[in-house]
Amino acid sequence: MVAAGLWNPIVFRRINKSWMADEFIEELETFYPNAEKILESHFYIERPVHRVHGSKQERDKWFEKNKLPGFEPYLFEPTSAHATAVEPNPEFGQGEVRHAGYLDTPEFLSSSRRYFVEQEMLREAELSLAPSLTELESLIGQKPARIIDCRGSKSAESPWWSYLPFGLTKGEVLTIKSEQLNLDRTFNAGFFLLPLGDNLFKLGATFSWKDKSLQPTEAGKQELIEKFEKYFSVDYEIVDHRAGIRPTVQDRRPLIGCHPVIRDLYLFNGLGTKGVMLAPFLSREFVQSIIEDKPLSPEVDIKRFEKYLGENEPQINYPHP
Repeated sequence: MVAAGLWNPIVFRRINKSWMADEFIEELETFYPNAEKILESHFYIERPVHRVHGSKQERDKWFEKNKLPGFEPYLFEPTSAHATAVEPNPEFGQGEVRHAGYLDTPEFLSSSRRYFVEQEMLREAELSLAPSLTELESLIGQKPARIIDCRGSKSAESPWWSYLPFGLTKGEVLTIKSEQLNLDRTFNAGFFLLPLGDNLFKLGATFSWKDKSLQPTEAGKQELIEKFEKYFSVDYEIVDHRAGIRPTVQDRRPLIGCHPVIRDLYLFNGLGTKGVMLAPFLSREFVQSIIEDKPLSPEVDIKRFEKYLGENEPQINYPHP
């Protein structure tokens, strides 16, 4: 409910495509529009990213890469109408990324919840971090065939997954209002500014590896304000300030698959800062691994961390027959 929901196929630091960007983008550009039809809602917004180059090296790499096969669908020079959108004129120039956009995550979540409740396919209850068989049976009225843990950062606190190398990061975002800002695309210059409509913009985001609270901080607010005011000299007001915890992983790859000891217990997690982009493709691969017994990609399969299981044995309290 806090996430900006951005997706973008390019890693700006080195002007490279994000991991499996082509596959993820192709899947999400089908999945979310189809979900809109099923859920009778609107939450999928395609919007280019306007990137301000941070250095001469980045600018030169951009020109080098946008002529290479595989980068042609994504990297462009901005039109003159958007190249002058910021003050002062950026020293190293600007670029544009296409096949990018954002998901209105609160609307996606609320419309999904509404749909599944109406279909009598969803029940909600508070559970412990590692719920017992009795807890789960009382929730659904029968012994569960499978358990899929997809609780984001909360999964990292569960003794089921204590051997996995979660590296959680806190992020803060502001929502600001300004009648003087005239942006129709996402602005990126080491921070993002996302137009939401009605003169509202989401400004983010911070990264903190020490503070794991869900409370917004004055330091986080000031960090974002300073970055924003470096490029924009406009009147604005802050209308919202929120914080959330990203389920990041030390090796920067998702954590998906079956628990090595507890049968029929699965994890779908660790999508980090790119959950909106990764989720459609990886959820399909995950379901196929369960239903059709297809192997997961070794890069995401939690089997890659089984060697650490003995060092940090989970407190297993879910007895299977």
